[in-house]
Amino acid sequence: MNLISSKNMKDIIVKTLEIVNKEIIRHGQVTSYILYKMLEHEHMYTDQETIDYVMIGMLHDIGLYRDYSVKNITKFEFNNLWAHSIYGFLFLKYLSPLSNKAELVLYHHLDYSLAKNILSTPKLNHVLECLSLADKMDTYMHMDGEEMGSDYFTRYRDIKFSGKALDLFTQANHDFHIMDNLSNGTYLEEINELFSKRSFPEQYKRSFLEMLIYTIDFRSEHTVVHTMSTVNFADQIGRLMHLNAGELYNLHYGAMLHDLGKIAIPLEILESTGRLSKEEFRVMKAHVQITEIILKDIIDEDVLQIAIRHHEKLDGSGYHHGLSEKDLTLPQQIVAVADILSALYGKRSYKDSFDPELIKKILGEDAENGKINKNAVNTVLTNYDSIITTYEKEKQNMLGLYWEIKKDYETIILKFKKFDKK
Repeated sequence: MNLISSKNMKDIIVKTLEIVNKEIIRHGQVTSYILYKMLEHEHMYTDQETIDYVMIGMLHDIGLYRDYSVKNITKFEFNNLWAHSIYGFLFLKYLSPLSNKAELVLYHHLDYSLAKNILSTPKLNHVLECLSLADKMDTYMHMDGEEMGSDYFTRYRDIKFSGKALDLFTQANHDFHIMDNLSNGTYLEEINELFSKRSFPEQYKRSFLEMLIYTIDFRSEHTVVHTMSTVNFADQIGRLMHLNAGELYNLHYGAMLHDLGKIAIPLEILESTGRLSKEEFRVMKAHVQITEIILKDIIDEDVLQIAIRHHEKLDGSGYHHGLSEKDLTLPQQIVAVADILSALYGKRSYKDSFDPELIKKILGEDAENGKINKNAVNTVLTNYDSIITTYEKEKQNMLGLYWEIKKDYETIILKFKKFDKK
């Protein structure tokens, strides 16, 4: 089953993160391109290694997406080095297929004089030197000169960056016209070509999608739990209703991507402590359309339609297309039920989990009123206790990961404080 092509895997990451902050992903793509051409010049890396390092370059600042206050990335990066590097490292370590290369992100802001040979292999240390140099190149191009100084690359050779990496960049720029391609925009075509010619294993691509979802959702514990519970409930209902393997596969990823568009919704609305106003609800509803904009023509069509139809109702009263039962497949209807169950069962700042009998009553009434699939609801009602028990076991596993990341962050940030400027 081909959920997404290799090129589209990169595209969905870019499109999603652009909605959060275009400047961060632009910086990531420029850094990854410079790194790519430096490594290509050496002819030392397999296609898979090159792709992995280019992805690291593209996502090296993924930790910045936790902070919606970032406006000028070059100034922010120059003065706020460690927090986003640590979070980026932890996201990639725990949530991506690049865990064995994640330390590149952790140390990419550390001065060369301190980071020299800090990683486990000469190859990784060399790539770290190249990544750090590529990052500084783009930062330098967008600074006004005051912070770094016009003689930065002369004055700080082998202090803040590797002199060998700078020499490699100079050679690669001569052969590949890196700066010209950055200036005219053709560097993006080269990145696309790199991803187009490589076919990744499905698990590799799925791991990146999961990383993307959970990276966005790490804005708050609630959104982590909601995505996780919707996927879990949908999976269980689908199995109990005897969907075939293909339907279960699409169901799982449709549920996983169903709230992707919430990245564009203000946090104060997502985390509102009370009932949303009419205007706030209008903004919240837009997440479905945003999900469609991101995924359209990129993800498998069946998965796309499952993701964007979770608020449709059988009687046509839902959104965002106002579809009715005849338009909705069973997997689409199952995710709608799973999403409601997740909302009712989940805890929020303003409410505890609803009582089981109230959850069953609300679901039953919606089914009787022709809003949601009656067979799916009956499946939930009949198997409610086992569904919740299974979910709670999975929830503990995922929250364990969530808290592990937070615990690791607190430990690592203390170690990095010693590198702060005096």
